[in-house]
Amino acid sequence: MDGGQCRHSGGETIMILRYLCLSLCLLGGASLRAQVAPPSGAWRQTNVTWKKPPAELELKQRYSEARILYFSPDQRFVLLAGTVIQGPTSEAISEGDGRVVYLGMWKLIGNSFQVKYRMVSRTVAEVGETLPGPVHSESVRIRGRVLQFQKGRFTRDEKLDGELKAILQGETARQSTKP
Repeated sequence: MDGGQCRHSGGETIMILRYLCLSLCLLGGASLRAQVAPPSGAWRQTNVTWKKPPAELELKQRYSEARILYFSPDQRFVLLAGTVIQGPTSEAISEGDGRVVYLGMWKLIGNSFQVKYRMVSRTVAEVGETLPGPVHSESVRIRGRVLQFQKGRFTRDEKLDGELKAILQGETARQSTKP
């Protein structure tokens, strides 16, 4: 072999370059997958039992007791437990049923979120209960398009964004005016 000639033929060089490019793409894709997008908006619990209102009411709705998580862009967090009413094109939190509201903060850590929150309101207070309640700290795991929190699974629910944002603003204002 002459000192001025490449040891690989043209086809081998192209093959090596293809493998190199493929390897770099795979490594780049892995690092992109490792980055987790920050959460936003409302996430409704999925493992719930839906019920229908009495037939004589002729409503095209269903309802369920559910928990909803809300992540605001400024890292505030809401956990609401209440009744969700689902219509053909809408979804809302029932105003006439009981609810429990927790407020807190969220922080992205690796591929999960750490949330710290405390109960700030309950429709029907329990005997001896003091609000705001004690601070809880838990992890929210991300599995594709599903969040796992406590023993529940949650999926993004844009239809509840406005209501949860309003609840966050209302409860935050109420808390700041308490002595």
